[in-house]
Amino acid sequence: MKENSEKLTYLLNNLEYHISMDAYNVLNDSEADPQYSAVTTANLIKCYIDVKRSLGEPTPYSTVEEYLYDICFTAEDVKLFEKKRAAEACYYIGKQY
Repeated sequence: MKENSEKLTYLLNNLEYHISMDAYNVLNDSEADPQYSAVTTANLIKCYIDVKRSLGEPTPYSTVEEYLYDICFTAEDVKLFEKKRAAEACYYIGKQY
């Protein structure tokens, strides 16, 4: 079981890079024809935080907003990300955490 926990931690640590890149891509994505999903990225951030914590690994953030600040988003960036997520949430098909 410990080996699986180590592997899951390894996967999560590498996944964090991709989640962060997606967050930046959402921020810079076209509003008319977006290629990146703000809802999916927010879901990934929430799941990432929950799984890390369930593995007993503390994180310096507990919300999507705190995560975004941790990766150097400004207050304006966080507002824009949330605006895009809220707009997409209206038509998003799938689970939203």
